[in-house]
Amino acid sequence: MKKNITLFLLSFIFLITIFSLSLSFVFGQTPTPQSQTDQTQKIQDLQQKINDTQNKINDLQGQEKTLSSQISIMDNQIKLTGYQIEATKEQIISIALDIDTASKKISSLQNTLDKSVSVLVNRIVVTYEVGTIQPLQILLTSGNASDFFSRLNYLKIAQAHDKKLVYDTQQAKVDYVNQKSILEDKKKQTELLQKKLQAYTDQLNQEKQAKQDLLATTKNSESVYQQLLSEYMQELKGTQQAANILVSTEPRHVNKGDPIGLMGNTGYSTGAHLHFGVYDITSLSQYVYYSNYENPANVLTSTGVDWETGCGNDPSGITTTGTGNFAWPMSTNNLKISQGFGQTCYSKNYYGRKDHPAFDMYNNGDIVVRAAEEGEAYFCRNCTGDGANGVFIFHPNGKMTLYWHLQ
Repeated sequence: MKKNITLFLLSFIFLITIFSLSLSFVFGQTPTPQSQTDQTQKIQDLQQKINDTQNKINDLQGQEKTLSSQISIMDNQIKLTGYQIEATKEQIISIALDIDTASKKISSLQNTLDKSVSVLVNRIVVTYEVGTIQPLQILLTSGNASDFFSRLNYLKIAQAHDKKLVYDTQQAKVDYVNQKSILEDKKKQTELLQKKLQAYTDQLNQEKQAKQDLLATTKNSESVYQQLLSEYMQELKGTQQAANILVSTEPRHVNKGDPIGLMGNTGYSTGAHLHFGVYDITSLSQYVYYSNYENPANVLTSTGVDWETGCGNDPSGITTTGTGNFAWPMSTNNLKISQGFGQTCYSKNYYGRKDHPAFDMYNNGDIVVRAAEEGEAYFCRNCTGDGANGVFIFHPNGKMTLYWHLQ
């Protein structure tokens, strides 16, 4: 009995010491690989290039608009997107290193937990056996008083290590769960960055195509560019001037589907089409070309229409468009969308990278333009003196629809 108790106490204390050291080794590791430091520096350097290029673009946009300045803006935008692609790739690499570190920690923690469970199982058995030994038995098997108190002290040490073992095991479980959570978060970050990388790649392709379109449209001629720029600016000024003039006139009620004009190319249009916009305003005094507008697809009924904008970020061919209950302002049979809403190939070149706040559409078979919904209509028949014709209709749901370039 004396020999068994002594061997048990000594082996247990040795085992606890080794186990505690293993826990300390696993949880105390906070490696900072040189590769991770290098990745961080690369990302910081690329971010500085992104900031510098964006500042250069801002400076160029503040200069007089010329074909050369617009091409310079586009070149720098292409360079900016390239830097953003590089930075995103470096972020993905950096997170991959984090994932590798977390995976190794999880593996180490799993091994430690397996060992701790084994130790605890053995301790439960031995503790049960030792628990049956009474102090009198220890006294009777002791050689002297010093031996007796030493054995009692060993038992106290074992009990203290029992508590520490339970605590360390529980801490190992908590750290294991935390590392698993960190690993899952890193994986989600990687998925988001992969989507971001694809978006930047698509954007880069669109920007390169936009530059080619600009050079093709202008034939690399400053005079042609200035003419096109003037026409687009006149559209903006024309609708604003018309709203200011019509605000003091009386509107006329129209019903949904009523004919309100014919598709044309008045008001500095590059070709016969309908400029159809939707605004969240209730009076002409609130109208501003680049304010309170929304995507026409939000109000138009769902229908298949032919998209042929030539812009990479737009649909192509017959595409279901619309989620609202307004009627389309032109017959959708043979209708074509020539310019979409938002950032388009044309808005980047001529609108100072602002959104195109409308749909441009044409139908060479049926050129009748109709009210998308009932409301109070203001008709401009060359009201601005530049030959432009258009209609502003205010609807009961708080929206206004704009129809421009009519015959």
